[in-house]
This record gives sequence, structure tokens and C-alpha cells, in this order.
Amino acid sequence: MVQRSLVTVLAALGGILVVLGGILGFLLSFGPGGYGPRFYGTIDALVLGTLAVIFGLVILVFSGYTHLRSVERSGTGSIVLIVLGILTWAIVGQWFLVAAGAFLTVVAGLVLLVQVVTSDSHFWGAPSS
Repeated sequence: MVQRSLVTVLAALGGILVVLGGILGFLLSFGPGGYGPRFYGTIDALVLGTLAVIFGLVILVFSGYTHLRSVERSGTGSIVLIVLGILTWAIVGQWFLVAAGAFLTVVAGLVLLVQVVTSDSHFWGAPSS
């Protein structure tokens, strides 16, 4: 139960940081002399900010799903969190808050994976009943 709450808190904090990073990154990158990655002008900042907000909201929804539906019994929840964190970092991880949120999401997925591996008897070769 404690690990599930830890996973939920880490993933939710990661999702919040990704959303805030996307919004702040767009606002700071907006304009001709703005901060942040821009390959084609401010349109790119808008696209990256929008993607960050979408990824952050997906992370938030999935962190709530893992907490409410007890997904910790399957390794799928941990893999989804890890993949979401890596995708977020690879696509929109140029902004610091987005990168920090993606890192927390990957850590949440790894904690959930460790919990699944250590609590599931099939991984240790125990006979099934």
C-alpha cells in the first residue's frame, strides 16, 4: 500500500511538473527573443508546449488509474509509466520542469516494477496453487 501511494505521488508530481513545464516553456519561448528550443519560431514552442501539456495530463490520468484500480499487480502499469516518462523526456524534455517531471514518472514506473517483481511469486519460481 505504501509503494502504491509512493508511485501515485511520484507520478502525479511528475505529471504536474510536465504540465507546468509545458505552459511555462511556451510562455518563456513565445516571441522573437524567447528562451527555449525553437526550430521554426514560436509555432514550434506552441507545439512543444501543447505536447508537454498533453503528456502531463496523460501521466496524471494514468497515475490516478494506477491508484484507484490497483494496477500494481500487473507489470503493464509500470511499463506504461516508464514509456510515458521516456517519451515525454525524448520529445519535449528540453525544458527543465518537463525533464524533471519525466524523470519522476520513470522513477514511479521503476518503483512499481520493483513492487510487482518482488510481490509476485511467479517471478521467483514458486509453484502456483
